[in-house]
Amino acid sequence: MENKILKQSIVSFKKNFGFQIEIEEFQNDNYDFRTDAVLKIKNQLMELKFFAEIKSTVNSSVIGFMLHHKNDFPHTQLLVSNYINPVMAERLKDNDINFIDTAGNAYINAYPVFIFVKGNKEKKLQVASFKGKAFTQSGLKMIYALLCDKKLLNRSYRDIARESGIALGTVGQVIDNLKKQGFVIDMGSQGKKLTNDKALFDRWCMDYSEKLKPKLFLGTFAGPDDFCKQFHLETNQGQWGGEVAAFQLTNYLKPENALIYVKEEKLRDIVIQNRLKRDEKGNIEIFKIFWSIDDKEENPIVHPFMVYADLLETNNQRTIETAKMIYDQNIARHFRKS
Repeated sequence: MENKILKQSIVSFKKNFGFQIEIEEFQNDNYDFRTDAVLKIKNQLMELKFFAEIKSTVNSSVIGFMLHHKNDFPHTQLLVSNYINPVMAERLKDNDINFIDTAGNAYINAYPVFIFVKGNKEKKLQVASFKGKAFTQSGLKMIYALLCDKKLLNRSYRDIARESGIALGTVGQVIDNLKKQGFVIDMGSQGKKLTNDKALFDRWCMDYSEKLKPKLFLGTFAGPDDFCKQFHLETNQGQWGGEVAAFQLTNYLKPENALIYVKEEKLRDIVIQNRLKRDEKGNIEIFKIFWSIDDKEENPIVHPFMVYADLLETNNQRTIETAKMIYDQNIARHFRKS
């Protein structure tokens, strides 16, 4: 799928703007973060090199992801996508994220080239989707559990189902699909192992915000202004996420809004205890928890993986800075090459 999107985007770019684009290499692994391709845009007078990230769709988390990694490479980023609508094109331009798509829309701001075209209509590009259970709602729940505890992959399917909050019959289907996509390998007597786990985490972050998180939403509420001090949340009820959790991890981002993951059966108690009122403009968002939490373990905030994924959706500079801090301090060590 990625190769087809890349090749069609290159064809459209050449046709519309007259520049040549060459694919120098695929999947460059010379840095801590793997880029999908290295491209050269050139004519007789100049040559520009880009590190390309290929995404079939673009959402807020993709923008956050690109902003996080903006200064990680010696060459400019380039987002390559199937189709970027006019609203998203403006958001990418405002964040100075270069992009091209299969329809011929583009933003290139790399001296001496400046291009901005939006509004070309989507082409019906026939691309093979990732079929199977891996990146469905259930699959995303299971991937999260496996990333948080890599030993879980070699426990019983019943244990995996319980820790992931999914049906037992789905577990084998997700594992089989992860194998086909190169994220799980079978090592015989040594069991199974996650591979390309950094790439798996990156994709989970972006798919989570679009495919799973909206299904977990329980409501927006108005609560106390100083919710960090006044809000009552017991560990057997749920955990803090978002800005509150980020502040506890970094002491950097002062929370303006609250995001809480709770056991659905505890929602009524939480609302009553904290005198919350449903309000679409409220400062507290509540989502249903889907992972297993130990009521005996004092852990008031969600895993750093979840904090990072939530922060990516908010594309302001301070939030992205905080997300990068959390990644560097709490997440990067999970994916370091041995």
